[in-house]
Amino acid sequence: MLKAYDYGEPDQQTGEIQDAGLFRKEKGIALQYVLDNPNHIKERKCPVCGTAHTKFIFSRWDIDYLFCDECCSIFVPADKKTIKDYLNIEKMRELRISDEYQQQAEERRADIWDGQVMWAQFRIYRYLGRNTNLDIIDYGNRYNGSVNRFRGSGMCSRYELRDSILPIDTEKVSRADVILYINQLQHESDPVATLGSLKKDLKKGGILILNTRLGSGFDILTLKGSMDSIFPYEHIMLPSRRGLEMILDKAGYELLEITTPGTRDMESVLKNKERVEESNFFIKYLLKTADRSTLADFQKFLQKSGMSSFAQVVAKVRM
Repeated sequence: MLKAYDYGEPDQQTGEIQDAGLFRKEKGIALQYVLDNPNHIKERKCPVCGTAHTKFIFSRWDIDYLFCDECCSIFVPADKKTIKDYLNIEKMRELRISDEYQQQAEERRADIWDGQVMWAQFRIYRYLGRNTNLDIIDYGNRYNGSVNRFRGSGMCSRYELRDSILPIDTEKVSRADVILYINQLQHESDPVATLGSLKKDLKKGGILILNTRLGSGFDILTLKGSMDSIFPYEHIMLPSRRGLEMILDKAGYELLEITTPGTRDMESVLKNKERVEESNFFIKYLLKTADRSTLADFQKFLQKSGMSSFAQVVAKVRM
């Protein structure tokens, strides 16, 4: 398995890449749904490794997030119907497909999407030996700008958008050379079964390209429930890097490459240093005494060691 890292920007929900007003509206809709649909599931087994050795790590809107002692993943034990209904809230859908939302996304995420396409082109060529005339299935993409970039990249012979809120007609692809599964794992209550179900849609030798937030990331483990960008039921599965590797292995994939190119972990903690727990003496000391150069080096360490909060993965079906 190839291990590598680079200095790309993760697709996270922050004030810099999302309009603050629109983000407040999203969270307001999510909060109302959570209040109307409290989580009563008492199951504490980790959906990644199956152990019952889990413990409370933080609460958001009275929804408990649990930490797995075995694989270090973070999750909410929510039932599938609750999550499915959340993903189909009509008010949320109307907001996200609105011209204002899509235009703001285009203005703020254009560089990220361009980087994603370039990254995908390079990896696809590396593992398939070509990056043109491909059949591609893109799961859950909710941004017109991102869809248009992949469709117009020159990679696609046929492109199908599945499980998306966007009212876009695309071609049907029975089996794909490439499946894009970008920012979708965070919604999964049974990630192993979900990724396993995608295998039937891949051609022999085809690849899965996936990215996701990691629960083992420095900023998440430091700020916990104080992170504004993490909330139920938008985020119920935050695997650790080890947990992500376990999910793929259990689902029947061979991991070809995993990168943790996050660049904002340290920045996120710096911006929210007043929210760092008083008992976290190491981080308090680091933030008080380190200069910018030291903090930049620390971020590079997080990238190299796989402890950033964002992962990009390339995998293929295990033969």
